[in-house]
Amino acid sequence: PAAAAPAPAPAATPAVAADKAQLARGKAVFDSACTACHQAAGEGVPGVFPPLANSDFFKERPYEMAHIVLHGRSGEIVVNGDHYNGVMPAQDLSDEDIAAVINYVSVELNQGKPAITAPQVRAMRKAK
Repeated sequence: PAAAAPAPAPAATPAVAADKAQLARGKAVFDSACTACHQAAGEGVPGVFPPLANSDFFKERPYEMAHIVLHGRSGEIVVNGDHYNGVMPAQDLSDEDIAAVINYVSVELNQGKPAITAPQVRAMRKAK
């Protein structure tokens, strides 16, 4: 049978491509905005700042991670079975930078796939 045209991917699980330039941009954003708390390799600080590298939370919910970068988060979070209770302030980053850093962390620190596009971040920003 002839294959039907593929349906568009739902927003929560987008088909996203990240080229080397976007991953490089994501690394630059990570190095300037994330490493102070989450450390250079994304390992976090036990009991204080959750890891971004090899993170079950990030792997399972990269779209939610973009929301956290955009809008901030406070309260308890469980990452890799460890409890953290702190505040992450909203980051003053462009939609493109948020998409780039989320995709960098997904691909380079979690052996995952690119997870989000700048237009999805823009929609997230407008929905708040």
